[in-house]
Amino acid sequence: MKTTALVAKIGDILLHPATVIAAMAIGFVALYVVEGQLTHMPFVAMVALSIATILFLVSARLAFSAYTAMTVVCITTLISVVKYRAKGFDLHVYDIVFTGRDGDALSFLLAEFGTLIYPVIVVLAVLTLALAMIFRIERPRNLRLLLRSTSPICCVALLPAFYPVAKDEPRYFYYLSGFNASAFYISLLDLPFMTGEPPIRVELDRLPDVASFPAAAECSADEARPDIFVVLSESSTDLSIFPQLRTNNWVQETFSNSERKRYPLRVETYAGGTWVSNLSLMTGLSSIDFGWQAPYLTLALTDRVHESLATVLANCGYRTVVQMPMGYHFVNEGPFLKSIGFETILDHDAIGATEYAHKDSFYFDAAETFIREHRKSDGRPLFMEIQSMFAHSPYDERAHPVMAEPAGEWTGDADTDEYIKRILVAQKDVTSFLESRAAESGTHPSLVLEFGDHQSSATRPLSDEIANGVGISDLASPAFLTYYTLNGYGTDAAIKADTTKPLAISYLGVSLLEAAKIPLSPAYADLAALRDRCKGEVQLCADRLSLARHMKRRLASGLLELPE
Repeated sequence: MKTTALVAKIGDILLHPATVIAAMAIGFVALYVVEGQLTHMPFVAMVALSIATILFLVSARLAFSAYTAMTVVCITTLISVVKYRAKGFDLHVYDIVFTGRDGDALSFLLAEFGTLIYPVIVVLAVLTLALAMIFRIERPRNLRLLLRSTSPICCVALLPAFYPVAKDEPRYFYYLSGFNASAFYISLLDLPFMTGEPPIRVELDRLPDVASFPAAAECSADEARPDIFVVLSESSTDLSIFPQLRTNNWVQETFSNSERKRYPLRVETYAGGTWVSNLSLMTGLSSIDFGWQAPYLTLALTDRVHESLATVLANCGYRTVVQMPMGYHFVNEGPFLKSIGFETILDHDAIGATEYAHKDSFYFDAAETFIREHRKSDGRPLFMEIQSMFAHSPYDERAHPVMAEPAGEWTGDADTDEYIKRILVAQKDVTSFLESRAAESGTHPSLVLEFGDHQSSATRPLSDEIANGVGISDLASPAFLTYYTLNGYGTDAAIKADTTKPLAISYLGVSLLEAAKIPLSPAYADLAALRDRCKGEVQLCADRLSLARHMKRRLASGLLELPE
């Protein structure tokens, strides 16, 4: 009896209008703190009100509808916060459509970000039980269905009036900005894109017909050529660009090495999306051209890219290999790389990885083992990409050796300092790999391209300080700058691109081919000409028409098929 009375008393408190109003007010304050933009809050409020009125239409329970609506918005916000902290990209409805079906991606998230995800699951379970109790104790309101149905219609109809994104502003960059309370609901507007024509197809269809590229000339597979190695340095950027770190002796010593000069590289993703940068390197395509499909191109373009860095080098006699720290099917990157011409894919299982973020020396050791075995059994030159992982988030656990450095020489932010220390450790492992290439340069000449795939979310405070008002929604932001290095061992490593200005990652592949003295196909020669005409830029190039014509010529030549 006492328990029943207690439940009844709690129910009376929860159902009291003052309690409901107070809970809503607290919820909206919390959402505002997370969103950080007061002008976005009317939209967030209308979203919550729309959900509440729909629930009231179905349940006729006012308090239950209000509590549930606020819970739904808060939970999606919390999930978005977790995702943004890990990946630098807000929760998007496509995450449910694509990532929700990717077993490798889900396993990775649970293994690496379990400390963030499991508490959310527990909170969700507790809230579900509480809402079930409220539903049971609240009596339905005696309102006609017609009256109940009017409210959701009006609320949903009013939502566009509170839309917080400018009509001419690409929503892709909105999702990079950490607007975690509103982003998921904004992303619902992208659902029609899944059934309509991709924006890039509409844009290219407007152009006049273009001539196809001539067939590529034969490339001799008998000519002696250097091995080519690409080191994808996970979450890496040139830390020396941040004036806040100029007093850090470790940073200055690591990034002022004259033998490994770093040149600025402009990437198109921030704090996550390694596969996006890698796709641009390997294909010469700009992911942003594909609009909403950008983060999912390894799915959308599988079996649709018929000329790539791998096919060009394979035609010149190279064995093409990628070694990756993730599973073969993670974001479909393995099948995609296979479809663009990579002969061998060494994934998480193939290299004997036991976790998702080993120290990078593990990945280089695995690569050295493969290189030795290849040279025993295969006489072809080697084109091999080695993807690292040590600098990847999360940064809430110390994964680096102790560094005896005065505390004042770090930033004081735990995540940022952990990230910096991992980068310093990772760069030492890159140096060891390069020393191995130098040691064998007499018998096995090689070119080594190293590049940072994207910045980490941990550099956001540093980037914001030097952004001069340029927001992260602008590709000109320093948040999109990483670096590349190119070193030759027993062979020249001449870069034809202007190294004083940022090079768009779409041009990095053709610049590597030039440095290796590989004959360029007509399509790649045209891409190199575009690089020079656009001063290394793609999305920031004034001559967008020439870039679109290049893309249309690829289509006309059968070198590329657009995703459906």
